[in-house]
Amino acid sequence: MKLAIQSKGELAFTGLLLALGIFVLIETAAIPIPVASSNVGPRFMPYFAGALLTGAAAWTVVDILRGRTVAPEDSELADPTQRFHWGRVGLLVASVIAFAALLDVVGYLIAAPISVFGLLITFGARRWWVMAIVAVVLPLLIFLLFTQVLGIYLPLGPFEDLF
Repeated sequence: MKLAIQSKGELAFTGLLLALGIFVLIETAAIPIPVASSNVGPRFMPYFAGALLTGAAAWTVVDILRGRTVAPEDSELADPTQRFHWGRVGLLVASVIAFAALLDVVGYLIAAPISVFGLLITFGARRWWVMAIVAVVLPLLIFLLFTQVLGIYLPLGPFEDLF
């Protein structure tokens, strides 16, 4: 029995997601568990995300192999006649890489606003003052949620002495 795959691109992308989910599950096992960890521990969320990603991707691979693909609707935001914006993709990647590179060096409270500002530009925000406020307030709220509510401490960089 030969399967008629209508979209090899969908299958390839979903296969990559499946591989990523499996990779997350395997690598999560290597996360050390501190002696003073709570019942949940540091492995819970990566295991949850990896299992969710693996399950969803596996389900989608099976659907694609059965020929259940979805044709794009006319109302979708993607316009195939528009050209690809390499600058936006580059800024998106640069924002994520900048966050990863700066996090341990300058701390979360500096790295996150820089990254969020770049992401806001990437997604088409136009008002600079609103972007600046969101880029500062959103990471600050996330920082307070993690440190004060969840008890998860983020790298502080030069603000180490303040907290």
